[in-house]
Amino acid sequence: MKNNMKKNMENVEEIEEIEKRDKRDKFLFDAHTHLNFEEFSKGEREELAKEIDNSNLRYIIDAGCDLNSSILALENARKYKWCYAASGIHPEYAEKASDEMIDEIKMLAKDEKCVAIGEIGLDFHYGKDYKEEQIILFRKQLRLALEMELPIMIHSRDADQLTMDILKDEGVFAKKRIDKFSRDGDYPEAKVQLHCFSGSKELAMEYVKLGATISVGGPVTFKNGKKTAEVVRAIPIERLLSETDAPYLTPEPFRGKMNKSQYVEYVVRRIAILKDMEFEETALKLLENGIRFFGIK
Repeated sequence: MKNNMKKNMENVEEIEEIEKRDKRDKFLFDAHTHLNFEEFSKGEREELAKEIDNSNLRYIIDAGCDLNSSILALENARKYKWCYAASGIHPEYAEKASDEMIDEIKMLAKDEKCVAIGEIGLDFHYGKDYKEEQIILFRKQLRLALEMELPIMIHSRDADQLTMDILKDEGVFAKKRIDKFSRDGDYPEAKVQLHCFSGSKELAMEYVKLGATISVGGPVTFKNGKKTAEVVRAIPIERLLSETDAPYLTPEPFRGKMNKSQYVEYVVRRIAILKDMEFEETALKLLENGIRFFGIK
């Protein structure tokens, strides 16, 4: 019996060591992706999940764009330990959005594996004909995020100033929220992720001062991605997140092919170069940032 007990203890220790080693090896964080992409078949999605299992990814955030994709993001999050969900309605669906849909988003966001409201915001590149509907939807979802005290995942295209004005107006950077999320001696934290940030260095610095976090993806690796590179150089590493926005915005050297979450490695490698840091040091810092930002336990 003693021998069996000793053997069992050895097995437990071996399992614990494997788990520790597994966590050390998995040091990448994809802070915005779409495993829930509507055009993926069930088989394609399962194959992508297997690839993530076998990669160096520790966590991904599966971002909702509408009610159906938010539901699927949460299903993925419940199925895979490395997946967490964000629930929200993208501005391109503003014309069809209803209060009932927002109520459904709220129900999804109550789940412990839903860690953000998003992606939400403004897109005046494709949505010029329904700007007012976008603004109304944006404000309603911001209020939901404030009510639920959740991080906010922002999509902003050709609407830089108005996006910031609405965030300020709705109290996203209010002292009450900052005080709740900030740590002693830390930067002000409003739990606002500027997803796939494409603005200027000056705008990024203003956001950081307010308490937002800048998230960059594949474009930082592009030859014409100089503006994003300037942003990464300028802001503190503590205010950065790495993402893919897969299956979109594939980084070099895979540009032209479908993006995948594991390609966030190339985003992190580029950030490391721009910040004059070692790759693993950068990856671990961005992982720490992601875990803290989304409140992953």
